[in-house]
Amino acid sequence: MSFTEHQALVKKNIEQIGSNINALSSSFYSHLFRLNPSLTHIFHGGVPILNRKFNSMLSTFKNVHDLHKISVALEGMAKRHIAYHAEASHFKDFNQALLMALEDTLQDSFTPALKEAWSDVFQEVAAIMVEVLRDAPSAGKDKISIKQQSTALMDEIGEIEVVTRVHQRFYDYMYDDDYIGLFFHHRAKKLIIRKQTEFMVAAFGGENLYTGEPPAFIHMHMYITKEMSDIRDVYLRRAILEEGLSEALCQRWLAVDHSFHASIEKHSIDECVMRVWGQHPFTVKKPILYQSPKAQ
Repeated sequence: MSFTEHQALVKKNIEQIGSNINALSSSFYSHLFRLNPSLTHIFHGGVPILNRKFNSMLSTFKNVHDLHKISVALEGMAKRHIAYHAEASHFKDFNQALLMALEDTLQDSFTPALKEAWSDVFQEVAAIMVEVLRDAPSAGKDKISIKQQSTALMDEIGEIEVVTRVHQRFYDYMYDDDYIGLFFHHRAKKLIIRKQTEFMVAAFGGENLYTGEPPAFIHMHMYITKEMSDIRDVYLRRAILEEGLSEALCQRWLAVDHSFHASIEKHSIDECVMRVWGQHPFTVKKPILYQSPKAQ
């Protein structure tokens, strides 16, 4: 099958995806962050933002038949990604995550011919962006990347058990809090501790055993405010220091944790995104006599 035929097949397939596009987006980011957790620092923001970025990517593929016309736009997109520390090597993860998401969403409809078409079109688009990234000035290349910082952090923390113990202390505080604890009613604490530990170990550059969704999708229906994040910070900082880690390590741990706040916090309840039709935003009401924990 020629490239022109592949272009037409991908365009038709995008039109067929239709209302399943958000499910495809969720699957894409889940696979992407599992393949390369450091990419959460590039693709951050809440569900509407991530979905908008994904929709933009699909629009590019849909218009790839006019590649000569959109090449300037692709080059501009690549230049914007330089500021986010995007690298040419990331496109392998993008491609793999996209194919896995398409297979999840389309199932038996994702035929070998369709997979070949998507791969061909993706490689053509990626080639333009990769060339820009490789030719870009070395802005930031002399700096330690986010992934390198995270790896160094996990090396200094040492054992996964240390991260687990911090989270055990942390969630003890969270569950016992009269306000934040309302989010955790009927939630298995041990499971949450295990998942959070797996996620953060991967974010710190350690072994990636996390198989859950990205933070933005897990919390998309939950109305979490900046005030709640600040309370959470107090408990996390307390747990880290009580485990015996240094102030310097504590600050670095919190910096990685803070990088996910933008994808979770919401300015209004209208920013909540429901998982299923008929679902309501998950909100909790602050007790009248509630007192926030004091920072150490």
